[in-house]
Amino acid sequence: MSAFLLPPKVGYACRHVVPRFGMVLMLQRMASELDFRWDDLRLFLAAYRTRSLTQAARRLGLNQSTTSRRLAAFEETLGARLFDRTPEGLVPVELAERLLGPAEQAEAATHEAARVVASGEAAVEGEVRVAVTEGVSYYVLAPAMARLRETHPGVRVTFVISVGVADLTRREADLAIRFARPSRGDLVHKRLWSGEYALFGSPAFAARLGPGPHAIRGLDFVGWDDQTQASIPEARWEAKAGVRCVVRASSVTTRIALAQAGCGAIALARSWGRT
Repeated sequence: MSAFLLPPKVGYACRHVVPRFGMVLMLQRMASELDFRWDDLRLFLAAYRTRSLTQAARRLGLNQSTTSRRLAAFEETLGARLFDRTPEGLVPVELAERLLGPAEQAEAATHEAARVVASGEAAVEGEVRVAVTEGVSYYVLAPAMARLRETHPGVRVTFVISVGVADLTRREADLAIRFARPSRGDLVHKRLWSGEYALFGSPAFAARLGPGPHAIRGLDFVGWDDQTQASIPEARWEAKAGVRCVVRASSVTTRIALAQAGCGAIALARSWGRT
């Protein structure tokens, strides 16, 4: 299909500083004299790399106030400031620049320790029920299943296809992949990916449109059914934008087929619309 309206890209810059041996020795002394924990370094690295308390909190799965409080407590433990707080974000001071290398060494050592422990575990096997939407199962999980089978041949996966929220406490599924955080506090969750959405249509349909965002006004859309709006990002956008859905379906593959047939525009994850 053809894409005719794409959201802007967001870019990120990364930096690596060569560690200093003298600083490692200093940190070893600090670790023995102060209450120096890996969680403190992990927080520091997230703040340094994102230069934002909000982004660091999101990366660590915390809220912003907790992240700010923990960073301030770490600085108090060190007896020195690591960042200047400015309206534009966090600005590392000299100590932060010197701490970066040893902190990254600690990070690498932690990952290596986890790898060693994982390699010594018993073989992974058994049945896993995964509650997942049709689109994610088709475009994301299915292509990866052959590699999973090669790595863990004893694992048997069952996809529970639905857009509703599975009750994990009742063993309707062991894992659930959804587009929203769980509302229950006793469920462990982790952000897996983020992506961009775009509007797609058949080549003939897209050719009739003019340039620019105003072209979507008055378009016919292939939408989600009303019962799906709470759990799918595109469905929530359709409801909020008030687009005119001339045909609806609860299946993403059916909606794609309708859009390919020229019935209207469809909102999809960019990678799905390109396949």
